[in-house]
Amino acid sequence: MLLIVAASMLAVFAVLWLTKRKKEYGLLCALAASLLLYLTFMLIYIAKKGGIGQSLSTVLFVTDGLRRRLQYLQLTLRQLGYGLAVGRYLFPYLFLLVALHHSDSRLAEWLRAHWWAAAVCPAVSLVLYYPRVFTFAARTQAAQRAAVYLSLAWVVAYLALGVWLLLREVSSTRIRYVRDSMLARCVMLVSIAALYALYCPQDPAQVYLFYSDGYMAGRGLWYMNPYLSPPTYLLVLVANGVSLLVGVLSMLSLARMEWSEDADEVRLQREYDALSMGGSVFVHGIKNQLLTNRVLCRRLNEQLAADPPDLEQARECARQLAENNAGLLAHVEELYKSFRSNALSMRQCEVDRIVAQAVDGLHKKYPGAQVQVHSPPGLQVLADEAHLCAALVNLLLNGWEATLAARRTEPLAVSCCERRRNIEICIRDHGVGIGKYDLNRIFDPFYSSKNSKSNWGLGLYYVRSIVKKHMGTLRVDTVVGRGTSFYVLLPKLLPARGKKGGGV
Repeated sequence: MLLIVAASMLAVFAVLWLTKRKKEYGLLCALAASLLLYLTFMLIYIAKKGGIGQSLSTVLFVTDGLRRRLQYLQLTLRQLGYGLAVGRYLFPYLFLLVALHHSDSRLAEWLRAHWWAAAVCPAVSLVLYYPRVFTFAARTQAAQRAAVYLSLAWVVAYLALGVWLLLREVSSTRIRYVRDSMLARCVMLVSIAALYALYCPQDPAQVYLFYSDGYMAGRGLWYMNPYLSPPTYLLVLVANGVSLLVGVLSMLSLARMEWSEDADEVRLQREYDALSMGGSVFVHGIKNQLLTNRVLCRRLNEQLAADPPDLEQARECARQLAENNAGLLAHVEELYKSFRSNALSMRQCEVDRIVAQAVDGLHKKYPGAQVQVHSPPGLQVLADEAHLCAALVNLLLNGWEATLAARRTEPLAVSCCERRRNIEICIRDHGVGIGKYDLNRIFDPFYSSKNSKSNWGLGLYYVRSIVKKHMGTLRVDTVVGRGTSFYVLLPKLLPARGKKGGGV
């Protein structure tokens, strides 16, 4: 059972790494591989050692056939012991690296900058536990005990530090979707660490000194003792079962979140591709009609100026026709803009400048709109300034219209901040929020929940497309009756060479 779960984790993480090419999944692949290696050699040792109850044997080996296969593998004690050592000492180091990857604490930043400091303990242990080195350096019982306790001490310390960093990151996260994703990762990693912790007391020195030292041969075998009391034995079985179950469920939850995002991306692209051809023909036709209406408006004004039966009423109708025509042309231009969004001109831009331009764009349509902006100077992103500004204008317009629809007067809140890997732009309104049904479709092209004939439902699709083309992420957090927050997460620029500072 242990090997099946570890191999499944390795396979899932390998697929995610090959498809997404993220550093996180590369580390998780290495972590699962080290766990699989350690459990494999540990189960070989248990099978050769024997002396466990039938219930625990079923949990560990599933079938007696597998136990016998492992029992009769041809391995020397030195090969078995060093294979155990490699898996045992790589896992806590890789677990700490995964935790550091997700943490924004100062300690994590220091350890990432001084990664070699965390690698000292596993490197020294792997050298010390090399069979020839160990038999030479740990010839006395005192040296053997020192090696056993010191190695176990740093293993436990690495696990505890990694768990603390993960829990701290979850507790300090205030964005709901980030917290949910981080919680799934934390539960998965902690359950894997708990599974490893059940067997990490198995010191490789026991294998090397299997026939030569009674003290060493008896260490770490408490969970294989057939004479354990029923409560203790039940605790071992429950701990194994819970760790396996929670690890598998949290891993599947993480995989589902990742794959559902990709599936949603493919679905939206297919819908847009299916509609784009008909939309292009429609836009071409309606634009010609609008241009014709413009000519008719000009002729009508000329004729009425020559012989007006009712100048005031005629000019008012002409003015309204011209305004409607201009509005329809603007919507057509917005549709064309979504088609032209494939070509971006990226350069280094100031975030506060883009936000200020977006607020100006909101005030052009709603001069009385209230906006509170918190954007510290110095934040920079690689962006197409015009497209990114237009995307933020769209979010601001939606937010203010939602606030007006809820008959509220609270200002929109725009906040920008720097994360470890992202620049975050948050636009928060005080509208009625977005219902569950609409929330699943707000990014679909040509979908709109607004009762307006002039709204074509392309705004949020355009915003999402632009953010994606900036290698960023668009997230939404909404509470019905209280308001909605849109988060634009853009990758942070690496510092220039020769300058100190944290990287992505």
